[in-house]
Amino acid sequence: MSRLANPSSTVIGAGFSGLTTAYYLLQAGVRVRVIERAERAGGLLGTRRTEHGLVETAANGILNSARLEAMCADIGLTMIAPRPESRVRFIWRAGPRRWPLGIGETLRLGAGVLGNLTRLRPFPRETVASWGGRVLGAGATRYALLPALGGIYAGDGRQMSATLIFRRRAEHFAEMERPRRRGTVAPLRGMQQLIDCLADRLEKRGAELLFNQAAEIRAGEPTIVCTSASQAAALLREVAPEASDCLRRIEMLSLVTATCFYERRAGQPRGFGCLFPRDQGFRARGALFNDCLFEGRSDLRSETWILGGALDSEVQRLSDEELTRILMTDHARLTGRSEMPLSVHITRWPQALPHYNLDLEQTLAELPPLPRGLALSGNYLGQIGLGKILHLSARTAARILETL
Repeated sequence: MSRLANPSSTVIGAGFSGLTTAYYLLQAGVRVRVIERAERAGGLLGTRRTEHGLVETAANGILNSARLEAMCADIGLTMIAPRPESRVRFIWRAGPRRWPLGIGETLRLGAGVLGNLTRLRPFPRETVASWGGRVLGAGATRYALLPALGGIYAGDGRQMSATLIFRRRAEHFAEMERPRRRGTVAPLRGMQQLIDCLADRLEKRGAELLFNQAAEIRAGEPTIVCTSASQAAALLREVAPEASDCLRRIEMLSLVTATCFYERRAGQPRGFGCLFPRDQGFRARGALFNDCLFEGRSDLRSETWILGGALDSEVQRLSDEELTRILMTDHARLTGRSEMPLSVHITRWPQALPHYNLDLEQTLAELPPLPRGLALSGNYLGQIGLGKILHLSARTAARILETL
């Protein structure tokens, strides 16, 4: 419980991290002001309604947890489960395969895990590729581990920190309470509905949401900075210069997502989506099959292709026409059919995600404590994925409460 009768705080950033941090502060009886430099809430998250169906600008769902269920019940939002067919997932290896390893590679995987039970924990400054080669074997690393983590983190497995990814994931899931429904869930009308319900509930409970506003950190005012690492570095320059210098070193990765609509045809792969290892000839990192994921996305074939990241920074510079040609080529390889999309909706996200590399591992180890009453929350702190961000928001709000 706060020591002040009517405490207040400022949250900088109205993305998912900022909105959920503000939510937990309000839950504890703290007055909140949210400042956002853009004209809308949500950050990367957003849903566009088009004539052919919904287009998600970033994540299409969130990993369910008891914490998420409680928040959604409180804000009046019903989340839906994915379609049963979404349980099928593919990795491309000379074709879409549910299990991309041969018999020998599978045996090597099992033997590697059993032989390393006491050495599964990553070594300091060990890369994901090195850890995978040591524990899983070359085949499982190339055709399972690296595509899977590349689809989540958009990083280069030869540089990504095994300690950051595996240890932080283990710590996160160990702290999570089990939900009533396991797996990924989403609002019926898309992820924008989650943002809108959160923002609406915050305002109804007295939070002040200010858009198109430049923010600054005021001395003595409890503040949580829920922005990108580069924006946080700029905000901390005067009040926490050493922390600012650390955050400025973080490498950020750019992404492109493109949602393409096609007529439904026989032979189109059905499932969650398909990941593409780098040696398989695709420009994209992966494709999601939206019409197979959740109800209400589209009556047509809807695919969201994800490009960019550490292995393809040049994709940001391509025109819409060049991107569309690449997508048509990749779609033809995936489906075995050359066809024109009914529409293509491209979203570019410069500096969207932090690169979870060895440099970030070092930076987070060196990040100094912030002044009392000041906190950070964001996907560069070891938490990528909305479910993890929600968990981090609750913990960050709790730490701020201790200072009030």
